[in-house]
Amino acid sequence: MNESISWWRRLFLLNWTHRLTVLLVGVLLLQFVYWIAKEDGVWLPETVVIVELTLLVTFLLEHIPRLHWLLRGALQVVLIVVINAMVLEQFHVRGPMQLSSFFSSRLFLNLYELTPYLWFGLGAWVLYLTLLWWVEVKWRVYALMIVSVLAMCIRDSFSSIYLWPQVAMTVGCGLFLLILCHLQRLRKKDPDTWSYLADYPTSIAVPVIALISLTVMIGTIMPEVGPLLTDPYTAWRAYRGEPVNFTTGKGIEVAPAVSSADTSSGYSRNDTALGSGFQFDYTPVMTVDTTHRSYWRGETRSLYNGKGWDLGESDKRAGASAVRADTVLTTDPRSAGSKMRTVEVKQTVTMLNEEPYPVLFGALNVQKVVDLNGIKTGFEGLQWVPMQSELRYNEQRQAYPKTYIVISQMPVIDEDVLRKTSEPANRAELAEYLQLPDNVPARVRQLAAELTKDATNPYDKAKKIEDYLRITFPYSNKPDLTKGRSRDFVDRFLFEIKEGYCDYYSSAMAVMSRSVGLPTRWVKGYASGLSAMSQEEALGFLGDQGGLVDPDAAGVYTVRNADAHSWVEVYFSGYGWVPFEPTAGFALPRATIQEELPAETSTQTAAPVEPEEPADMSRHVQWMSMTGLGLLAAAIVAFLGWKFQILEVIRERLERRRASLLKQKVIVECERLLRICRRNGYVRQEHETLREAVRRWTQQSKWMKADLEQILSIFEKAKYSKADITEQDWQQAAQIVEKLRSQF
Repeated sequence: MNESISWWRRLFLLNWTHRLTVLLVGVLLLQFVYWIAKEDGVWLPETVVIVELTLLVTFLLEHIPRLHWLLRGALQVVLIVVINAMVLEQFHVRGPMQLSSFFSSRLFLNLYELTPYLWFGLGAWVLYLTLLWWVEVKWRVYALMIVSVLAMCIRDSFSSIYLWPQVAMTVGCGLFLLILCHLQRLRKKDPDTWSYLADYPTSIAVPVIALISLTVMIGTIMPEVGPLLTDPYTAWRAYRGEPVNFTTGKGIEVAPAVSSADTSSGYSRNDTALGSGFQFDYTPVMTVDTTHRSYWRGETRSLYNGKGWDLGESDKRAGASAVRADTVLTTDPRSAGSKMRTVEVKQTVTMLNEEPYPVLFGALNVQKVVDLNGIKTGFEGLQWVPMQSELRYNEQRQAYPKTYIVISQMPVIDEDVLRKTSEPANRAELAEYLQLPDNVPARVRQLAAELTKDATNPYDKAKKIEDYLRITFPYSNKPDLTKGRSRDFVDRFLFEIKEGYCDYYSSAMAVMSRSVGLPTRWVKGYASGLSAMSQEEALGFLGDQGGLVDPDAAGVYTVRNADAHSWVEVYFSGYGWVPFEPTAGFALPRATIQEELPAETSTQTAAPVEPEEPADMSRHVQWMSMTGLGLLAAAIVAFLGWKFQILEVIRERLERRRASLLKQKVIVECERLLRICRRNGYVRQEHETLREAVRRWTQQSKWMKADLEQILSIFEKAKYSKADITEQDWQQAAQIVEKLRSQF
């Protein structure tokens, strides 16, 4: 029995320093693979898999003791060839290869078919073995660690790629390699001590691992504090006074000289790490002349990584097709045969800035592109991706268009019909839209399950989650990030920070919906913007038919950086993708279909034709009637004027009006504010005073507390106080109302 234990001990502990070196070098190389995988268009997914499996095979074979290095190398090369053949077959890059063909004249033909993927695998293998030799000397380890960390830090600072986890792992591997180098020197200088450590490696391994683990644990539980220094690229741009397009997840950014530490609103170029706060930027981006108000959709993301959103594998490999003028675009195969009713919406988009965007914006679902820059040519840079319903634009092939016209089929949301849908039959096709990281906290899933436990259909489940987020959490463009402890973005929002903006709400709904089995994707683009009718709507003006102005009417909408927005789309079997708006204070535009009355109805309800009177007699009767009514009205006015002394009353009121005019203007502004708030979901109940309503609203949305309390003070002074309202009071009230209107 003791001999058996001794044999196993010798097997696993023999040359343990080399085993640890192999492990650490493999982990270090893996960080570079992760880095390259994050770069767009550098390695294909199958290349990443081949290199990762090559590193794994090399690692395992290096642990086999007493194996000649020539035999080990031959085995590794053979396994690398097998890995290439199997992976390329799995990814449908090439057909299956018979094992016997490698022992025939087809050997070299097979190897040729595996190129260039085979070269990546063999290159990773050679690099692995080279680094095993390189790290045997301490100064080489220092050089490797410094060069690797510098390269990753520079790439992180000068790009949207987030590489700090790879930097941390590289530093950790380098420190352990330095310890192993020290032990190797100890082996040469003090063989007796080394002999003891070789027989009992746990005597040094346990305290070293315990010390490092304790340090890491303490660092993990400590509160997160932003770095004092910013990255070089941002500091350089700020020093030159140039504006910086900030991205989240990069630490503390430095804004231009006149701004604060917060970022500016605008269309996001990178969503892999969401959060932090921002300042509203009202710079115009585009105008949209549309036949129906909508959200202007840009891109979708399917992969939630715990910090934000990224492209999934199917997103990266999604088939794209060329676009031609006035040609109907192919539909998403998953939405083929949809029973959803739609309304045709024509949008003429005019860009107001010089920035290129990766997509053309339009309402869901884009059906065709009419023209670019007023002509029906120049579509070379435009591609249609039906799986994501995106019009992707490649500026390298063609300059971003100044104007373009798109036609969309906007879905008509019929809630009664959608409530009759069932769970999707083929969930395998939608697996990427049900994906969640394994480390999503259980309380997020539990909350979603609790909210939807009484829902009997998928649509009600989505509505329960949407309503909960809209009602429960206040909107804030500067959430208090010091409250956050969880490493998961959604968990941090739901249970710790409990306030945020659209990215917080939309990500929370997407994750919660997926946890209860609803296929969901995250969408970003722009909210509707402001139209020329928005001011009339806010003031309650009437339309031609006497009704209030339609908030979703046709018009020219000006879209600003502050209108950059994100929302979600949920898939319903038989109907396709349906948009949802979980963000507090926002309202999703709704399309409706006007039902036409049957032709016979107008015939049946037409009034009977009366015989016409002679023209002269008709005009005489009308003249007599008007004269009599005029005399009667004049007599009534004269009597009332004498009885009630109307002229004296009018004179008095004109004198008092000069003093009360500013008060009335303030009251009119407050009534206008009430209409704006009601349109955005902040309704004053009949039993509430204005102060009670403001108190309730500010508990829900703390971001407008200071402005509402200020205008409430001016209103109460105008309404109930005998003190005079000054011109400054009235102008201040008007400015606050305009500010709140622009921020909704």
